[in-house]
Amino acid sequence: MVQDAIGREGAAAPVHHSLGLYFFSALEGAPGPEAPDDAAAYHLLIDAAVSADELGLDFVWVPERHFTPFGGGHPNPAVIAAALAVRTRRVRIRAGSVVLPLHDPLRVAEEWAVVDNLSNGRVEISSATGWNPKDFVLAPDAFIDRAHRARQNLATVQDLWSGKEISRAGPDGVEYPVRTYPRPVQPSLPYWITAAGNPDTFVYAGEAGAGVLTSYGLFPADRLAELIATYRSAYAAHHEGQGRVAVMAHTAIGEDGAAIRHHAESPLRTYLAAYLNQQDGQADVAVREKILDLAVQRYLHGRSLIGDPTEVLAGIRQMHATGADEIACLVDFGLPRETVLHTVSELAQLRSDAAEPA
Repeated sequence: MVQDAIGREGAAAPVHHSLGLYFFSALEGAPGPEAPDDAAAYHLLIDAAVSADELGLDFVWVPERHFTPFGGGHPNPAVIAAALAVRTRRVRIRAGSVVLPLHDPLRVAEEWAVVDNLSNGRVEISSATGWNPKDFVLAPDAFIDRAHRARQNLATVQDLWSGKEISRAGPDGVEYPVRTYPRPVQPSLPYWITAAGNPDTFVYAGEAGAGVLTSYGLFPADRLAELIATYRSAYAAHHEGQGRVAVMAHTAIGEDGAAIRHHAESPLRTYLAAYLNQQDGQADVAVREKILDLAVQRYLHGRSLIGDPTEVLAGIRQMHATGADEIACLVDFGLPRETVLHTVSELAQLRSDAAEPA
């Protein structure tokens, strides 16, 4: 049973290294992030998830993004997750992430309990604090103390999931006890914390008994290993076991490594340009282009899983060597549909190969 792997708290803990898909940008061979084809991106996501489910991959992550053509096709991961729940049978369905300070935890608990029922108990969520002030037009008062709100709202979601009542004031000033419905299939909600480079976030995730969701592109391998060790130490100090670490990596697999890197370079550049523009849209154009050049080459040669099957298998094993338990393969960064679906099929084979000794 799933609950046997999850335990009483924290993220699901399969006994093997896991491999699955991660969606982030809602790009599918589109002219660029300023002109996305949202319908095509949705169909690709669903078809890739169904293929992953049939071929034996372990999970699919879907994001929350707002007010931007770059990924803005994913404003509510529960909606996409509901579609995946009725089209798949076994793959875990994960929110990567829910920006909890933006939302009433009552609604989060309700929506994901629906998906848990539709999927027969396969949902998990990762909590993110959020960082973009524009997103917080949805909850302006939450921005300043968003880290605290994320932790508080996650605790409330967990309480509601387990069947506890909370008290809320109505329009008449009366305090009403509230319990959410439908009741979920899983007695406890598997949860993760989304972490960038702040070591304190890794410590918090460990102390909270959560899994960690992070990105391979953010750090050199030795730095990632240090952060994972920090998480493991914090987890072990408060809980049994070692927790779970999922690492996201941009992924494209072709028969010829040089050819697939050449094929991926232009969409990767467009993707990273849109991402960097969100981080610092006011930077000098020349400086931004230099940063972009370096980022593209870094991703193509070491900070991704873009290559032939042998190269990608070596990359997966290197990520495992940093301490990662799970590899979340980001496949929707603008490559054509056929390339993405081919990558999914190759990943299914590599999942078996990665489990064998090098």
